[in-house]
Amino acid sequence: MAISGEPWGPGDLQALAGLTADQWQAVQRGGPQARIVDTKENREVAVFGIAHLHSTAACFTTMLRDIENFKKDPAVLRIRKFEKPVEPHDLEGLRLEEADVAGLVNCRVGACNVKLPAATIQRFGRDVDRSRPDYATTSQEIFREELLAYLETYLNHGDSALIEYRDKRRSVRLADEFGGLLDARPGVAGFAPEFYAWLARGTGGTWPDVDQFLYWSTESFGLKPVTSITHVSIYKQPGRAVVASKQIYASHYFDGSLGVTVALDDPSRDPGAGMYLVYLNRSRIDLLEGILGGWRRAALRSRLVDGTQKYLVQTVQKLESSCGEHPGSTPRDR
Repeated sequence: MAISGEPWGPGDLQALAGLTADQWQAVQRGGPQARIVDTKENREVAVFGIAHLHSTAACFTTMLRDIENFKKDPAVLRIRKFEKPVEPHDLEGLRLEEADVAGLVNCRVGACNVKLPAATIQRFGRDVDRSRPDYATTSQEIFREELLAYLETYLNHGDSALIEYRDKRRSVRLADEFGGLLDARPGVAGFAPEFYAWLARGTGGTWPDVDQFLYWSTESFGLKPVTSITHVSIYKQPGRAVVASKQIYASHYFDGSLGVTVALDDPSRDPGAGMYLVYLNRSRIDLLEGILGGWRRAALRSRLVDGTQKYLVQTVQKLESSCGEHPGSTPRDR
């Protein structure tokens, strides 16, 4: 199945969602549904969600581009959108938490409290004097400088420049993690094979059918807030869009994460009758390793279903309040 061909009907979406007849009827009545997707990788968790709402794919993509407002939530502590070419001012406000900076005192390759590549860990050890009163300020400056250099290289060279985390004994190459997440099923290939092929090439660059932007954010996750950078690619076709949200850095927990969102104008109803919003997230998490990994995985899967349903409810409310009962392509002023 692929939305690049004939528009999907409700039966196709119901089969993809793996929902019972009662659950599908709930979706049709406006009740978002979510379920866990089985994964082969022990560190990986995946969740799928779907909702039907009064909006359009065009309105969804317009609002998504305003990511700072689209993601507004108490859990999002700080956020900023930027585009290529990245400039130093784009990272103003991006910082590690105080506890993270304090922990850099003992940071070594293979044993660090923040996810970083080896060269950055070594630079902290070489260029930061932990006895000086400006230790914290200097550490934050180095953190931003290193991320800026990383972003410039990534935007010029694509996935070959993705970071390699060396905070733990087992190194993690983000290019390998992203490749596994992208190839998993269900995934982008099932929604839009041509978009999948473009993402899989990993060469960066542009494509006329794809809009791109990046954003950094600091969000509350578990015990520690996570500072991350996400590359968003929006593949647009008349009446539909597929969005890939690719995490290219995270300070904690995540070895890799890929979100896929599909906005599809309802092909089975009259024009203006609404749209389907499909959401799929796959994440590889370091806490799921080791002796406690199985217990943590079970607890996390339950939280993911609740969190996805909450996300869909909030997104539906945002879209319907901006696009209205008879939505057009432009959201109302908020």
